Amino acid sequence: MAQSRTGVYAGLAALGLGGYYLYRAGGDPKGATQEVKHDAHIARLNAPTGNQAEKAGEKAGYEARLNVDKTVDSARAEAKNQASRLEQIRQDTTAELKSGAEKIEHKVEEKASEAKGALSGWFGKK
Repeated sequence: MAQSRTGVYAGLAALGLGGYYLYRAGGDPKGATQEVKHDAHIARLNAPTGNQAEKAGEKAGYEARLNVDKTVDSARAEAKNQASRLEQIRQDTTAELKSGAEKIEHKVEEKASEAKGALSGWFGKK
C-alpha cells in the first residue's frame, strides 16, 4: 500500500484555503470568490515576469551555488583536519607500541640472561 498521498494533502490544503476565504467573507460564497480573485490578481502583479524573473532566478541560483561551494569547502577542510588528526594519533600509538615492545624485549633478554646464568651454575660454568 505504498501510494502517494500528494492528492490527499493537496485536497486538504485546498479545503483549508476555501475555509479561510469563506471565513473572511463572513460565510458568503460569492464574497469568498471575489476575495480569491482579488488576492490572485495582487499575487500576479507582485510576481516577477520576463527579464525580471530571469534575473531573480539567476540571483537565487548564484546564491545557492555560493552556499553549496562554501559548504563543500568547509567539509573538505574538516575532512583534512580529521585526517591529519588521525595520522597524528596513529603515529603516537605506533610510538607507544614500539616503546612497550622494546621494554618487553629488554625484560625478556634480562630474564634469559639470568636463566642462562642459573643454568650455567648448575653445570659448573660461569
